[in-house]
Amino acid sequence: MSSKRKFTGVPFTPMSKCAACEHLEQCRNSDNSLTVKMMVLECESFYYLFKRLEEFEKFPTFCESMEKNQESIDDYAKQHEGIPSLKSPLVVNGALAAELALKFLIFKEMGSYECIHNLRRLFEQLPDCHKNVLTEIIYKQAHQNEETLKFNLTNISNLFEDFRYSFGKEQLGYSGFFNEFVDIVCEYAILQKPINEEGIED
Repeated sequence: MSSKRKFTGVPFTPMSKCAACEHLEQCRNSDNSLTVKMMVLECESFYYLFKRLEEFEKFPTFCESMEKNQESIDDYAKQHEGIPSLKSPLVVNGALAAELALKFLIFKEMGSYECIHNLRRLFEQLPDCHKNVLTEIIYKQAHQNEETLKFNLTNISNLFEDFRYSFGKEQLGYSGFFNEFVDIVCEYAILQKPINEEGIED
């Protein structure tokens, strides 16, 4: 059960040497602009790792040629030789990236977000300006409708917590919707990345 804790930004605490600085007021971050920038940068970082792991873990695609199929299998086996399963890091990084994307979009508009990991609840808490756009993208790109989106969001809502300690679960699984959801919300959030005064991304 959630404690309903909310994150409202990082308070600015100037150092003693800042007291006489002419730029002190610019650094006070009263509008949480620095926090907003850091949130989307961290989302981008975890999303980058998710995409690299996804590519590495992707199984070979087969064609009509048995010889080429065997080559693909051999290449995959050779590439993964001596490497442990990366399924849990893949899911954890993807779920955290999506969580940060959603929290960034909420915080950017509302100035706070609920301290939870549940992807469905975070999606439901999105301001309409982002929720409506993302819902339409998901309907189109992930081939969902209102009913299937609700069902699939419920299925992936706790993957971050489930896969952090996957050894403690009797059964774990998820559908391809998870990867599509991570891609859609992260790429959308990254497009909202703040720019500095000169109009250049930080």
